[in-house]
Amino acid sequence: MRPIVLIPTLILIVYLVTSLAVPFAFTGDIVFLAHAAVWATIIAAILFISKHETTNLWKIDRKALQLAITVAALQIFLLVFISFFLGFGLNPTTWTPTALAIYFPYLLVPLLARQLALAYLAKTATRQKQTLTLLSVSIMITLTATPLLSYAAMDTSVSIAEFLIRTFIPTLATNILAAYLAHLGGLPASLTYIAIPAFFSWFSPILPNPPWQSQAMIIVAATTIGFLFLDTISQPLQRQIHRTLRKQKNQLFYWTIIALIGMLSVWSTTGLLGFTPTAIASTSMTPTYEVGDIAIIIDVPPQTIRTGDIIQYATTDAPIIHRVIDIEQSGGILWFTTKGDANPGEDPEPVNQRQIMGKAVLTIPKLGWASIAIKEFAATTYAFFTTTLPNAIANIGPIMITSGAYITSALAFTAYSYLLLTYRDYKKEEKI
Repeated sequence: MRPIVLIPTLILIVYLVTSLAVPFAFTGDIVFLAHAAVWATIIAAILFISKHETTNLWKIDRKALQLAITVAALQIFLLVFISFFLGFGLNPTTWTPTALAIYFPYLLVPLLARQLALAYLAKTATRQKQTLTLLSVSIMITLTATPLLSYAAMDTSVSIAEFLIRTFIPTLATNILAAYLAHLGGLPASLTYIAIPAFFSWFSPILPNPPWQSQAMIIVAATTIGFLFLDTISQPLQRQIHRTLRKQKNQLFYWTIIALIGMLSVWSTTGLLGFTPTAIASTSMTPTYEVGDIAIIIDVPPQTIRTGDIIQYATTDAPIIHRVIDIEQSGGILWFTTKGDANPGEDPEPVNQRQIMGKAVLTIPKLGWASIAIKEFAATTYAFFTTTLPNAIANIGPIMITSGAYITSALAFTAYSYLLLTYRDYKKEEKI
């Protein structure tokens, strides 16, 4: 049996075994190890076949590799940026030594197996069937990334539509770009592009937490941008682009510093670094704080707070930063009376110690104006698309609008990739 038929057949068998047999044949943590072991057979088979056919999967194309890193970083950046307005979440996975030994192979081995298969089939695609092979392999890898039992749960048109928009379309777009990267730059490029977001989602202690609709659109947009850039660098202009990139290497240090500052900014908003910067958006604490200042809040035990300290506390609407003017204890619980420096009277209700978010220890003047402006713009834009626009065209229905936008963008990406690859096939045949 030819490898181009053998490998997809082997993937299908492994997919069925891990979806139907393994969950019922094993119990407990052994299920995860058995799942990884079955997928490892694909890795062994492809390495054996590629060695005997002298297929060089590991050859590194620097430009393709750089692009893979750039697009993966762009996807993460866009998700992080939008999460400044829509919220972050803590990673639910806790990596203990036991978890690394059991669950990490469960995540890593199938990813490696699928990418090895994708890269091998993309590299060995014939010129006459290059486009068909890349698209077919991408669809196969996408379909086998979802457990078989999940398809059985799609019993309504709504659940099917959500699966297509939430999972299938973004994953297909990602795999099409990975296949194209593998075809031009080999396994290192495609694996790097897939691995960076995967490792970020596995190991980052905080994660972007936008609505799945926004996340799906960002992934499709990032892959489309990557496809366009990949097409550009594969053209005769690649030497000029390479010279430009080489001139910019001396700026790597500065871009690294900027990236580190951005990363620290993201982490600081979650409180994981021990402090949280908060932009002052009202005049209640004038003249201590002016609108646009940033107050640095640190987490302290409520018992250490004294009269005169400025604290941040949670309310049903939004966190408030006011000064403590009195402290009482009742039933073993501390109650804080607070007041804004510019307010004529104290706050209407005392603050329970459980509401305390931290104490203000430092002020950075005016640096918060950018955050306030961005948040106001984001809030206005979000209100327009979620309230104003749906109400204006309520007869169409918000679900139809959002679904149509995602499906249209994904179909446009797929059509563009198909036409571009077909055009490449035509040009190659024309030269022959």
